[in-house]
Amino acid sequence: MARQLARGMGSFLKDCDCTKPTRCPHPYSIRFRDALGKQREESGYDTQDDAIERLTQLYAEKKATAPSVAAARRELGQLTVEEYAKQWRPRQRRMTDYSTGEHVDSSINVHIVPRLGARKLNSVTPMVVERFLDAMENDGVGGPGAGDRDDGGVRPSEW
Repeated sequence: MARQLARGMGSFLKDCDCTKPTRCPHPYSIRFRDALGKQREESGYDTQDDAIERLTQLYAEKKATAPSVAAARRELGQLTVEEYAKQWRPRQRRMTDYSTGEHVDSSINVHIVPRLGARKLNSVTPMVVERFLDAMENDGVGGPGAGDRDDGGVRPSEW
């Protein structure tokens, strides 16, 4: 028996042309709007119940987010990476050491802003970060011999 979803929770579907979609082996996909109001899609749910459970979880998370937090996230997401970096850097009080601050400023101005500066924060996805890191490695930045570290270069945790 199919469970009823509340209005606004999202939907689930099978993206196949099988004659009996409920009995075919293809996975379920879900579509929903996140806290920022952007439509998202996830797939790979084996059963209808798994898809509904995930939709219910997402809906509860969305409802638990305070409207002011959601508005702040929307506003922040409209900033470009460059605009955010200009706001972020002065707030970093722990970077009091002259060389550390200069190193971070240099990394932002030489590597991050030229490649990602015009991009809106809400469009920076794991794939964008992966491509950024690949481009840096292809340019020889952060490769072998780039420093004392074992991880081979710049990582998002340093931003």
